[in-house]
Amino acid sequence: MELDLVTVLLVTAAAFGTAVFHSVGGFAGGLLLAICLAPILGVKETVPVTATAMIVSNMTRVWVFRHSVNWKAFTAIFGAAVPFIVLSAVIYISLPVAVVALLLGTFLLISVPLRRYMEKHDFKVGVKGLALAAVPYGLISGSTFGAGMMLAPFLLGFGLAGEYLVGTVAALGFGLNLTKSLVFGFSPLLGAPLLAKGVLIGLCTVPGAYVGRWIVRNTSLRVHKLFMEGFILCGAAYFLWKFAEGL
Repeated sequence: MELDLVTVLLVTAAAFGTAVFHSVGGFAGGLLLAICLAPILGVKETVPVTATAMIVSNMTRVWVFRHSVNWKAFTAIFGAAVPFIVLSAVIYISLPVAVVALLLGTFLLISVPLRRYMEKHDFKVGVKGLALAAVPYGLISGSTFGAGMMLAPFLLGFGLAGEYLVGTVAALGFGLNLTKSLVFGFSPLLGAPLLAKGVLIGLCTVPGAYVGRWIVRNTSLRVHKLFMEGFILCGAAYFLWKFAEGL
């Protein structure tokens, strides 16, 4: 698919803007980017392209927050999640477009009340608790985005907050999206043109990580969370509309 200049500028702005929000809140950067890209690239192609872009985005964020990554938490979660990420991504490759739209739309729709519900509970967890949380995280994140939000209460319960939370989630996001891209790369779903688009979009996210770091050090997250929730609900409506359109 050839993109005109206006579309390229919109994609660039979306990549930068979602990277800023991702660096501020630590979650949902890939989810927001997927919402922006779906009307342009198509529902089915959005996940592999976004996964590729998020490799670059998360790699940048890991570098920006490199002194704040908790590698013990990363190892516990990623080690347990990998086989489930691969399984979920393999299943995704064979899904019809309408099913993908329904999957993405439903997950987005429930993610906002789910995040609010889980945020109210004060979880205290150790390494085993993180590993258990990694199982549903892996199953969901292999075929969609935003599953990292379900890890938030567990990471907070492990004692991570602020830059430590953002840095650790960035490392998890890098591992997750690298795994997904490798699975998609061995399928017809992610060819060279889409791979190139993903890399270029990822490069557009790089400045956003630095802007996001400045924001997270200087402002409250409340406005960001409200905006993010509204954006996610708009995305849910779009994907469910695409599902209904395909019936």
